[in-house]
Amino acid sequence: MKPKILSLGMAVPAWRYSQREVFEGLGYPRPFWRIFRDSGIEERHFAVPMDVARGLSWQEQQERYLVDALALSEKAIRQCLDGRDPKSIGCLVYGTCTGYPPGPAMPHHLQRRLGFGPSTYYLNISAQGCESGFPGIKRAYDYVVANQEPALVVNCELCSLTYYPEKPNPDPENDYECLRANAVFADAACAALVGFDDDWRHPTILETATYTDTDYLDDLGYVWRDGRLRVQLSRRVPDLAPVVVKPAVDEVLLRHKLLIKDIAWFVIHAAGSSVLDNIRDALGIPEEKMKLSRDTLAHYGNTSSTSVGLTGKRLMQEQIKQGDYMLMINVGPGMTGGATLGQFVA
Repeated sequence: MKPKILSLGMAVPAWRYSQREVFEGLGYPRPFWRIFRDSGIEERHFAVPMDVARGLSWQEQQERYLVDALALSEKAIRQCLDGRDPKSIGCLVYGTCTGYPPGPAMPHHLQRRLGFGPSTYYLNISAQGCESGFPGIKRAYDYVVANQEPALVVNCELCSLTYYPEKPNPDPENDYECLRANAVFADAACAALVGFDDDWRHPTILETATYTDTDYLDDLGYVWRDGRLRVQLSRRVPDLAPVVVKPAVDEVLLRHKLLIKDIAWFVIHAAGSSVLDNIRDALGIPEEKMKLSRDTLAHYGNTSSTSVGLTGKRLMQEQIKQGDYMLMINVGPGMTGGATLGQFVA
């Protein structure tokens, strides 16, 4: 038997803003509204009120991360476990690129909150950006295969707590990269339980593949500036996303002698409307199969590494049929693309 994704949990903060509210709250000049308007996003959630987040120092941001990420992660985990005993979890993989609290690590704090066993293994994946949900699932898969006990993958991104001040006008550096980031990123947490059962509604993880091209190392990520993190967001990212995604997708499909038309469901990182458009076109995905990822983008924005978890949770509410194939697609810094092929079988 191959491991399955047994359950998914998600959580978003209480503070919710429309795109218009974010744009006006940041005080950008009117001509920049089109960037927010054309993003494919209708609303987003932030861990702290927008006016508060803009005034925090880097240290204050990270102190808030520890508090708010713990609360949001706990909520996603409890939903995911759905009454299961936390002591049954053999390994917890935690991923983020927006929080850098000092040790003890976030999983240690989560153990005290939730009661994981003292022999639970902990693994942190940091600084891999939007793509870190993929290696999290892979590490959980490997652990479950080796140890025959369930593993939990948790991602929490509080992008609002990496806000970089722009005063008094938007910084034009790198084609207004800070402004473009402020037009799409948002906050969320997700959790995925990986293990074994015979329920066909829980997708079996059939195959994974990854592809990295370091020629594009400087196009996406964070850089240190003035004692805090500043987003690095090239205008080329929408064009580069399919360049690193397609080889990974082609590999998992080839191994199982499948074509794109054989895939019933797509869970794609909702990075932005142009990223989704370009991945769709490069892979030949019918537009009707993009709906789940576009809905995630519209209602939550780009929540970095948690995006596929949010879309996956929405997928589980759809009219899935036994035997359907599912393809999860991740993209992030490196630049790196990841593909996870699943099937709804017993």
